[in-house]
Parts: sequence; structure tokens; C-alpha cells
Amino acid sequence: MTPYCVACALLKRAVELEMHEEDYTRKLAIYRKLLEAVNLYIGPDIEVAELATVSFRRLKALLDRKSLYEEVIRRNLNKAISRAKSIEESLAGKPLDERIAGALRAASLATGYRPFNTLDRLLAEPPSAVDLAAFGTSLKVGRDDSKRVIDRLYDMRRDGGIVYYAFGSVFELPYDAILIRLLRDELGLGVIGIARSERYEDYATASDLEATGVADLLAEVIDIGSDAATITKEDNEHLYEQLNEASLVVVKGDAQTLYFHNNPPRAPVLFLFAAPCTVLSKLFNVPEKSFNIVLYEQSGEAE
Repeated sequence: MTPYCVACALLKRAVELEMHEEDYTRKLAIYRKLLEAVNLYIGPDIEVAELATVSFRRLKALLDRKSLYEEVIRRNLNKAISRAKSIEESLAGKPLDERIAGALRAASLATGYRPFNTLDRLLAEPPSAVDLAAFGTSLKVGRDDSKRVIDRLYDMRRDGGIVYYAFGSVFELPYDAILIRLLRDELGLGVIGIARSERYEDYATASDLEATGVADLLAEVIDIGSDAATITKEDNEHLYEQLNEASLVVVKGDAQTLYFHNNPPRAPVLFLFAAPCTVLSKLFNVPEKSFNIVLYEQSGEAE
């Protein structure tokens, strides 16, 4: 954790507070209580995902609201679905290598869209086929390990394998589905999805997988049983043991990327993420505001 991470989490909470509370006196009172709670979780041994989860839970409790994102998801999810469809249509008929590379890029691009104007928002709207064409030109690429990923997937097709997919934002699901369909239908791989039981920010829940049809593409859906920002070893010890035995673990988004970078399973990990800040940029040695496809091998180090 860095001071930047604390500031980022607090900015998100401030934006959510502005969206859901009109009285300025009450806003400041709530924010003061939020700061008091967050102060207890600022330390060198605290994970960013833990700080983000605690601060989000505390704000929900202070606002006395079960969810802060349902309305914005209802308003904008159809746009993501439509644009993902345009990307899938643009990839149709191309060689399998190109389709997989395009699907990886689309899934990475999707991590750059967030519904509120916070620091992790790199795209104003969910990405379209035009954005996919701009990948590497007007849209900055940090790392693109697509070739290595494709080679590994072909090895998995020969030997059989299971992919565990840790979902990020609900707005990413239509783009994730493009990749998952290729893994299942073209490569014959089983894909197990991991999501939450309750909403953390705009991240996907198990119910979202059902509602968007993504669950139908999966061999199994694992519900981590909470609204946490990511899967943690402490709360999901049995699941982490399963990840250790996976053929590949796909991790979406910045909060999950930070956690899995610090707590990698023994299995290879494919990180699909945008790098909106100096923390991710320095950690992975990629440019700020870049989109990334990074394969970590079993050694735990990126090649």
C-alpha cells in the first residue's frame, strides 16, 4: 500500500458519497466517520484490496444502503453488451490465433472503463470495435504477452486443463464472454468463474453471471460468499488451494491484480488490467494509462 492507494480509495468513496447523499452537512459528517475507519487500515502490512473493501463496506453502512451501483449498472450494461458484440463480430472468420489475441485485448480494454470519474477510469465508455482497432496506437499498450498466452493455451488443449477466471467489473462480463467462448468451444477447456455474492463497487456478482448468460459458458461458478474486492488467502483458503492446481488463473482489474501479484498461486496467472496509476506502472514496469496482457509463470516472475 502507498499513500496514493489510500487517496485513490478515498476518492472513490467521495464520488460515491456525492452520488448518493444530497445534504452537504451530512456528507461531511459521513466522510469524517469514513476517514476514522480507514485510518485503522493504513499500514505497510495491509493489502490495498483490504483497504478498498473495508472503506466500501463502511460507506454503505454509513449511508444505510445495500448497494451504490445498481442504477448505474442498469443504465449502462446494455451499451457494454452491444459493443462487445460488435467486437466479436469483427473477429468472426479470422484465424483462431487472431481471434484469441483480439479477445485478450478486448478483455484488457474493458478494464479501463469505470462508471464514475475516478482515477481508474481510462475510457469514457465501454470499448467498441473501433477501440480494439486502436489498441497499440491511440490506446497505449504496456505489455502484450498474447503470443505466450496463445502458446500456453494450445499446450493446455493438448493436455487438457482447467482455467479459473476471477471476474472484475460487471461491465467487463460481455468482453470476458468472448474469450471464454473461445476457451470452451475452440480449445475445449473448462472454465470456472469466480465472483462475489454481494456488490463491491461495480464488480460482478454470481447473480450477474446468471443475468448476462456468462454462467452458461462456465463449467462451474464459485461464489466467494462476500462483497470483498478480491479472493484472499485468509478468507478463501480452500479456493486458493484449488487455484494452485489450476492450468491457468485469469485475473481481471487493478485491485485483484495487486493482490494476486503479492499473493500468487503456484499456477500460471494471466493478468488483464489497465494501469491508471504510478503504483501499477512501477510494479509491472509499464507506462501509466496503458492496457496490459501479462502472463506470470509458475516461478511467480514475469518474463
